[in-house]
Amino acid sequence: MFRDDVPGCGVYRHTDGRLVKQSNTLSELLHGERTAASETLEGFLDEAGYTAYETVENVYTVYAPEEDAELSDAFRHALEGVRYLIQVDTDPKAHFFVLVDDSLVDYLDVLALLQPLAIHKRMAAESVQLANDA
Repeated sequence: MFRDDVPGCGVYRHTDGRLVKQSNTLSELLHGERTAASETLEGFLDEAGYTAYETVENVYTVYAPEEDAELSDAFRHALEGVRYLIQVDTDPKAHFFVLVDDSLVDYLDVLALLQPLAIHKRMAAESVQLANDA
């Protein structure tokens, strides 16, 4: 079973310019209605009908729904109106998920919120690279 029930996880929905916590885990978001247990995040997202759309390495991955995906009622209800599911990798042991409705403005708002994290991780990686080169 894919474990997203560890500290450092959370599912948030972008609402009115803010991130509002929906649940502690993706599984919890479905209210225990799933019958099959996925072994991986990729399996879970495949069940939900989402596929990787864009990745900024070690920062975030944007998942978008597949066009012809047949979703179970649990996924359809939990992800109603969600166009993008963004996995945010804050560190190797912590990740969060942000649900974004079908709105370009909301999507761009979330990406703007993630920019400081992307810049910080890029700067940290460059510092490590410089130290290794010295």
